[in-house]
Amino acid sequence: MLTFDALVQDIIQRRGKLGTKEGADSVQDYHEVWAAFANYVRACMDQRRGLQLSSFCKIGWTMLKKLGKTSYRPYFHFSDAFVRAYLSQEAARKHTGQVPQGDLCAFEDFNFSKAALKFSNQLTKDQVFTMLRALIQRMGENISEGREMDIALGDLGKFVYRSDRDPRFLFAAGFYKEEGVPPPTAEPTVPGAPAFRKEAPQAASLGVRGAQPGAAPTPPRAAQTQPEVMTMPMTQPELQCFEGGAPRAMGEGEMEKSAVPGLTALQFKKEIAFKEAMDRHIAAMEAHAHEAVAEKDAWDSHVSECLLQEREEIQARKERNHMNLHFLKHQMALGEHKRKEQRKDDIEAASAHDFPAFSEVHPDEMKDFVKGQQAKVREALDDQVRTNNTLRNLAKQKDLALELNQLQANREELAMLRNAERAKKAYDKEALATAWNADIRMKNIWKAIDNHSKVAPKGPSKVTLDESLPPSRAGSTVSAGRIMTGSVRRTPLGCSTSMSQLEARSNGKGLY
Repeated sequence: MLTFDALVQDIIQRRGKLGTKEGADSVQDYHEVWAAFANYVRACMDQRRGLQLSSFCKIGWTMLKKLGKTSYRPYFHFSDAFVRAYLSQEAARKHTGQVPQGDLCAFEDFNFSKAALKFSNQLTKDQVFTMLRALIQRMGENISEGREMDIALGDLGKFVYRSDRDPRFLFAAGFYKEEGVPPPTAEPTVPGAPAFRKEAPQAASLGVRGAQPGAAPTPPRAAQTQPEVMTMPMTQPELQCFEGGAPRAMGEGEMEKSAVPGLTALQFKKEIAFKEAMDRHIAAMEAHAHEAVAEKDAWDSHVSECLLQEREEIQARKERNHMNLHFLKHQMALGEHKRKEQRKDDIEAASAHDFPAFSEVHPDEMKDFVKGQQAKVREALDDQVRTNNTLRNLAKQKDLALELNQLQANREELAMLRNAERAKKAYDKEALATAWNADIRMKNIWKAIDNHSKVAPKGPSKVTLDESLPPSRAGSTVSAGRIMTGSVRRTPLGCSTSMSQLEARSNGKGLY
């Protein structure tokens, strides 16, 4: 029967030591982890609550209410993950079909940090997780292998597994006595052989017996009442099929040539199908075993890396604490030195005067002192007044200079604007006068042309166009851009010239 110590030794042999401790210390760590788990469960149950570990089980209370009174009964149930991984199909169906009597209490999820800090002495969260997982996994593997087990969980009870019954947890009798409820009745023992056991008894009821080719068939037992039996000789390969050899598919002709005493054709086919299914199941188990081994190796490497990182973090924390200690000591030394220097300065400052020793001053000396202080104050006030007046005068001079500069700039700008205006007006005036003169000359020319045929010539002399036209206002028809002067001849002469004057001028008689 497997106990907890044997379970721990098996785990250590399979997985090795998880850390830098020796083998004895590792065993103590496993014991401490299991004790922490038991204390965690006990603390929850004392508070009328339950504890749930998703990879293993749920332990708590069921509440029964009868006639206004509430009674509590201990409750245990394997988790679905544990049932699917390690229990047989029949046991899983039984376990799944169990219905708790009454209402379940509130369940708390298992907290590995809380278990390490509150219910253990020196374990870490990773150690609790790793070791508890290894214990649960090895317990499940022993259950699936059919090894009997009896492992105590503190003073709560014990995990029990027998080959003739399903795994269960038996609570201590003290729980039922404290609550005043009767303990559960023992279930009757049903003999039977679990599936896939190494020491499983032979299936005698099948009546599978082989015979060498050519041998006489053995008649079936009289006690068996079976349908028509096929008495066919069994070949050597087919015998090996049932004795552990590799199965092979047989045709109808081969089945007719072989014979198994006491075995019908339907049973023979069922046995062949069972053997093939068993081989497929074994192959799946081998693949699962390879996956489990790979997962174990990956987990071991992960745990080693985590432990290495944790040791590095602890070392780095120690170094930081050491540096912080040196820095604090240096700060304390600097503070002490500063206090000593300050005390020394205070002593020197206190020694520089005769306080608190007081002496009376003579009245004449007091009067001279007061007069001296008044003279100093008056002189300081006079200096302040002179300084303020000087600053005020400088500011006024600066403002006056700025005003003069601004005034000069304004005058220059106005003169420039006036000159520009005058030049513009003179240019416009000259342009207008030139245009006026040109217009008048053009009109006189047109009048001379129109009246030329009305005047008869009296002599051989000829009048040219230049002699008949009056001169321009400026004295020239070309100087259009000449600036006008203040002459009294502003009105053009040709404006009042009549035809008679033009005719007289053409005859050589002047008007003047």
